[in-house]
Amino acid sequence: MIPLLFRLSERQPLQSAGIALWACFNNEGALHLARYLVEHQRSVMLMVDADSRTLPKGLFKEARLQQFFGAAFDDVVRFVGEPDSFNELEELFPDVLWAETANAIWPKGEAWNPSDFAAKRPGRKFSKEVLAMLRQSSASGPSGKPDMMFGLVSGLTSPDQVPAQLREVFGKLKKLAAA
Repeated sequence: MIPLLFRLSERQPLQSAGIALWACFNNEGALHLARYLVEHQRSVMLMVDADSRTLPKGLFKEARLQQFFGAAFDDVVRFVGEPDSFNELEELFPDVLWAETANAIWPKGEAWNPSDFAAKRPGRKFSKEVLAMLRQSSASGPSGKPDMMFGLVSGLTSPDQVPAQLREVFGKLKKLAAA
């Protein structure tokens, strides 16, 4: 999903911008890889959902991240959603876009409305709530969170549909890769 969003936002693939996206299999693997890269003076950015700060394991609590990255913490870690008071990446996309996408690929008896998605935001895990709603209400609902996000992102057609917070992060990534 990030490669699709980056390409749309920046009008070039990650690789041609000099950026490598690493699959680390889990959060702990991502932390260890990022720490290794920082220790070896390599450029790295770790994008984490803002609500990860409060997960039970505590992998992304600020104190632990400070231990991993020391003075490089502010340069390395980006909490996605946080600047806009959101908890996770999925919340960055507006309810209108969610409704349009749902009507196009996960239809139900009556049309989806932005209010269907807005109702899932306050005080809840938005992505989990939206996924459950789509699965329950549509015979063609997404199989899981990755499928849901791929459906949403693959329908985007212009850079301005990529949330501003992600466009800002992508711009910083390009500068980091060019340095």
